[in-house]
Amino acid sequence: MNYFPTYLAMGDSFCNRKDELQRVIQDIEDGTPVLLISPRRYGKTSLALRALEKQKWLYAHVDLYKAFSEEDVTRFILNGVGVLLGQLETVPKKLLALAGDFFSRLNVQVSYHGAGLGLSFKDKDAPGGDEMLLSTLEKLNELALTKNKKVVLFLDEFQMVGEVSLNHRIEAVLREVAQKSTGLGFIFSGSNRHLMEQMFNDKKRPFYKLCDQIKIERISEQAYIQHIQKAALIKWKQHLNEPLILKILSITELHSYYVNKLCSMVWQDSNIPTEKSVEGTWISLVLENKSVTERELSLLSLSQRKLLLYIAEQGKIQSAYGRESMQGMDLSIGGVQSALKSLMQADYVYKDQSGYYCILDPLLKSTLHMKGVYNRVNAPNSQ
Repeated sequence: MNYFPTYLAMGDSFCNRKDELQRVIQDIEDGTPVLLISPRRYGKTSLALRALEKQKWLYAHVDLYKAFSEEDVTRFILNGVGVLLGQLETVPKKLLALAGDFFSRLNVQVSYHGAGLGLSFKDKDAPGGDEMLLSTLEKLNELALTKNKKVVLFLDEFQMVGEVSLNHRIEAVLREVAQKSTGLGFIFSGSNRHLMEQMFNDKKRPFYKLCDQIKIERISEQAYIQHIQKAALIKWKQHLNEPLILKILSITELHSYYVNKLCSMVWQDSNIPTEKSVEGTWISLVLENKSVTERELSLLSLSQRKLLLYIAEQGKIQSAYGRESMQGMDLSIGGVQSALKSLMQADYVYKDQSGYYCILDPLLKSTLHMKGVYNRVNAPNSQ
């Protein structure tokens, strides 16, 4: 059992999120569409799948990451409908007949294989347009009600819809279906918070006030302590001392991905970890990813890099506009404003509950801190 997966946390590897989980379940039960909002790698997908599998609902996980046009979005959603049809009707002949009814007006080839229903679009152009998508989703809702089943479309990386659709037609179709469906539920999620909030909070956009927006925060320290102790008991037949666990949580700053990444590396050792070995493992991880992180930083502007480096050296800052801060960054107030806005929109920087500006990614922060220390030690006047 891998208690610390770095992609999907399923089964016993799923940690806490009890309140969010219950809220997702209750929303879908009530027919309320759900929007999951968080920075990248906080576990939105794991939370959605946990809720769907806990309730044993029929669902299709539609990842829109590779959708580069409205036609792609429509095709991916229709494939999701095909997946759900395969769950609603398991007899092959009946399923093919059902699919023929659903997709008869589309230029699509329907096939059945061991994993269920497959759709193959013969034309790369629009597979039916907005009215066809609307009609197909309405049919799916009616079929779910007839079968007395709850079916859910989980539309992941949903910000791609906003990027490829300039007139918001697909958003309008999905809103119309979501508002009146009781058999078909929707979960929306995306990795670009800025674009997602634009789509769902702009009064001029179709999704305005459509969903229950669930903001995913970092998992609590206490929940992680319990989870890590459970895994330690299985691995080493004993609990770890609490200061050691707090060291792990301090280094990773409770960031879900990095808690799991660091723990997965620590758990590879047959020996019980120490604070020193945990620190060494984290440094190894930072150094292994140093070239990738620096390549990512090279794509940012000079002002953005200066601001990130300053925050990393300070740990966190309460104000980016004080005289001392601007002198430390060697930036004008305009340069700070522009850099801070861009970094917050891209989820490099966030404001914590105490009002401090912090770097969101602890590995990026450690890389920058190392770079800052190296520059100071090797500066011409450092001697």
